Amino acid sequence: MKRTLLILPVLAWLSLPAFSQEPVDKTVSLQSIEIQGKRFGGLTGGDVKRLQVDYNLSGVTGTTADVFRQLPSVVTDIEGGITFRGSSHPGLLINGVPYGLMEEYSGDMLIQLPALFFNRVSMTATPSIELVPDGDAGVLNLSSTAYTDKDSPLIVTLGAGFQERYNAGAILNLHPGKFHIVGKYNYRREYRKRSFSKSTTNKAGTTVMNNNASARPDVHLADLSVGYDLTANDLITVYGLYSLMDYSRYGKIHNNKLVDGNLQPVMFRHRYNDQRQEAYAAEARWSHTFRNPENRLDVTFNYNNFTYDEDNAYKNEKPETGAIIAEDNYFVNQDKNNYYLSAIYRTAFANDLNLHVGYIGRFKDETYLAEGNKLANGNWEPDMQKLNDFGFKRRTNLLLASLDKSWDAFYAEVGVQAEMNWQNTDDATRTHFYPRVKLAYETDKTGEFALSYTQRAIRPYGVDLNPFVDRSDATYIKKGNPDLKDEFIHSFELSYLYSNNHFRLSPSLYYRNKRNRIMDIATSSDNETIWQKENIGHSQTLGFELSGTWQPIRILSIGLSGDIFRDEIDGRTIGYDEKKSLVCGDIKGNINIAITPTTELQLDGFYISDQLTPQGKIKHRSSVNAGISQYFMYRKLRANLSINNIFNGLKETTIVDTPDLQITQVRNRDAQVTWLTLTYNL
Repeated sequence: MKRTLLILPVLAWLSLPAFSQEPVDKTVSLQSIEIQGKRFGGLTGGDVKRLQVDYNLSGVTGTTADVFRQLPSVVTDIEGGITFRGSSHPGLLINGVPYGLMEEYSGDMLIQLPALFFNRVSMTATPSIELVPDGDAGVLNLSSTAYTDKDSPLIVTLGAGFQERYNAGAILNLHPGKFHIVGKYNYRREYRKRSFSKSTTNKAGTTVMNNNASARPDVHLADLSVGYDLTANDLITVYGLYSLMDYSRYGKIHNNKLVDGNLQPVMFRHRYNDQRQEAYAAEARWSHTFRNPENRLDVTFNYNNFTYDEDNAYKNEKPETGAIIAEDNYFVNQDKNNYYLSAIYRTAFANDLNLHVGYIGRFKDETYLAEGNKLANGNWEPDMQKLNDFGFKRRTNLLLASLDKSWDAFYAEVGVQAEMNWQNTDDATRTHFYPRVKLAYETDKTGEFALSYTQRAIRPYGVDLNPFVDRSDATYIKKGNPDLKDEFIHSFELSYLYSNNHFRLSPSLYYRNKRNRIMDIATSSDNETIWQKENIGHSQTLGFELSGTWQPIRILSIGLSGDIFRDEIDGRTIGYDEKKSLVCGDIKGNINIAITPTTELQLDGFYISDQLTPQGKIKHRSSVNAGISQYFMYRKLRANLSINNIFNGLKETTIVDTPDLQITQVRNRDAQVTWLTLTYNL
């Protein structure tokens, strides 16, 4: 397997607001449409909701996927896939920048990324004009707390859980002179078990597949930031990130056929799989404040690389005799290079009028190579059906401008992003405009109404456009679609936020209208189920979200959020007779109790209803979690015990029900996880 050793000079994202251990005072700023109140279980913010991982007791010892579930209307499945307001395609960013490792393999990353590494997550349905317009229902962002010279110079974390789970990390925080240096490292190891079953009925009859697999992933994460105060008005930061996920797994696939009501084994297929996902990034930022402190220029350059290296060895076993009747192998190598450049200038005029102008450039270069062999008469021979060499390039340039103005209690913003996009799959250059409008009215010092319209896009990944059939995983055989078009979304939202020292309430009414909606479609061929992404035409979603938190007394806070929406899919462009619709939703809650000054308890859970797909649905699922923290040594030492998925309710069942094809597919893994973690602040 390809292995790389990288030594990165690195950098900082130090322009984030400093984190405070105390509840923040309530402030209202219509210019940024940001209302912050006291923290409730770590959640703060208005239009942009932020969750401080340290305060989330059931997720702090877990993964980023566990923490994302605490955000209103955000749910993650057993494989780390994210659903936000019914959409499985939100924008995923790290410090506001798109990364290759947060694309088609983001689920793998999120169920392994330790929650404390990027210890702040945020969400917004109306992202800033300064961010890329990618993502359906909005944007989810991972970022790190900005450590100051008042914070601990060294933080060490050690954790262990059942089933061979281990975690260790350290944070170094130094501020000599004009320098600001923060370095982090985290290692995580798990032993995971997965189960998979699928019953497929078509014109040829019924087949049943069962697969139980186990894996031992090792995950290394490190970053280093160096900031330097060049002048009183200039901050230079450089940043570097390194991630490595390396694991081996074994699975035995049972292929059976239903004959006269009885399952007859056809073949056992053994899969030995080694997988390596590696990513690194180098970034530089310059922030300059002009003589007028309201005039500012921010420049960011980021290069990030992601490589995916997979080796597979297969053996087919005859059930009756146990003899190996065939052997083959399959190798996949994918390399993704992402370049990001932005320059944003902000200036203020008289009468509270502000102008934002800027440029965002995104450039992608990807290569995909697959090859395999089969054993014939004792000799290994190339299997030309497995050979695939594919290259993908995309060039996206965005010019942006917006004006915003405040009149006492009123605020208005209007803006547009103008895009030129080229990709080598069709060698065509396309232009598109993403307009946005936002109006806000402050009712008093504790509340605000907001009405917004934004347009966004979902772009196919390179692998989605690759016409090759990928059979590396027999439980999910996929084929790319070179004719896949970009999906465009019109989003409207009417929201209200009320916040005081003890209570916050945030209802939102939203509507999304989609053109060229991208969804997975299953087809059956030669007793194989092949999944391919298709543009299924017009689609729309109308929903209502409500989130609230109440702190009746100092030691208790209660949070509740719910989302209900009507999802409609028009599949007539791909051969279906009529539109489909389903009322879907989710509900979640949490209780945080300070039992003593040094003991804190959190209970939380969620339930997500059946979700609509073009050919059927994904059935409901749920999770209940708990965490407790005990502080020692004047709060320098913290012990945290957590258990996730207490009632094992995350099992995922997908139903496909069409005239020619019926599938019942069930996925599950050992998501019932218990962790004990110790954190020491020097």
